Amino acid sequence: MSLLKLIIKFYSHLLISSYLCKTFEYKMTIYKLADINKLSVEGTAVTVGMFDGVHIGHRHILSLLADVAMRGGLKPVAVTFDRHPRQVLATDVPIHFRVTTNSERSELLSSCGVEAVVEVEFTPELAHMSACEFFRQILVEQLNAKALVLGFDNMFGSRSRNDFDQLPAMARELGVALHVDTAVCYGGKEVSSTRIRKALQLGQTDRAAAMLGRGYRMWGTVERGRQLGRTLGFPTANVSLADTSKVWPADGVYAVRVTLENGTSGLAGMANFGAQPTFGLDKPVFEVNIFDFDGDLYDTTLTVEFGPRLRDICRFDSVEMLVAQLNADRDSARRLLQEND
Repeated sequence: MSLLKLIIKFYSHLLISSYLCKTFEYKMTIYKLADINKLSVEGTAVTVGMFDGVHIGHRHILSLLADVAMRGGLKPVAVTFDRHPRQVLATDVPIHFRVTTNSERSELLSSCGVEAVVEVEFTPELAHMSACEFFRQILVEQLNAKALVLGFDNMFGSRSRNDFDQLPAMARELGVALHVDTAVCYGGKEVSSTRIRKALQLGQTDRAAAMLGRGYRMWGTVERGRQLGRTLGFPTANVSLADTSKVWPADGVYAVRVTLENGTSGLAGMANFGAQPTFGLDKPVFEVNIFDFDGDLYDTTLTVEFGPRLRDICRFDSVEMLVAQLNADRDSARRLLQEND
């Protein structure tokens, strides 16, 4: 078993503990800040962050949050934001920026033992709040925080009114236990959402998967295309992506695993993400060939999990050369997916 595979499997199971098993007894609730009074008045253990990707570093923090909550008899709560702060404060944020959508993030947070998510609308006014103001007014006064769990490099609050270094003293004053997690590294560097975005944009989906603790996923509705793949012996599902805010992997041909709308999952295949230069088509497409599958997928939703990138997209001088390459791609995809099982 490869080191990469061991890393992914280890972090996928990192949070299976006696406490986490109790998370299946309830359904996690998502609150807006205006509805925060609906939360139980019991004390909470809180962590704050964007949690874009809910990667292995986030999962390490959430494991600590679950442990702190269990030992203190507290409700584990994640405070996050409806938009990435950069999408409000910066002008150079690309359209395809998010590693996870908000709903995808919530599902992943729930699987990590979080009982409630408070999704705060990130506005310029909120961005002006200092760390201590946010801590006192929202976490303590509204959420009744008794414990605060932070990542090793976690910061929040206005950068221009930076008082984050005063947070430990305020926590002691207000009787809130402060816990700071250690870093989780991959390839000798700290895991971060930024590194995952960069890996995906470079087509390094295996590296992204190692840092996510799972394969990167995109989904959409199958639409009718030109059916070029069928004429070549490789019928493909033409997927119209449901959420264009997610990071687009680099153009290329990928090994993939597919989940159908009816719940059938783990279907092996390969996907073309990008143009079709052999047929003179420059418009990007997302076409998925599911191996050994014969069924009507039109107007259904496919969820595609990216495996390793097989090759660049390139123009072939003949259809025969393209078919030969597709056969080689299929063999490579089968082998790589089997190795990663």
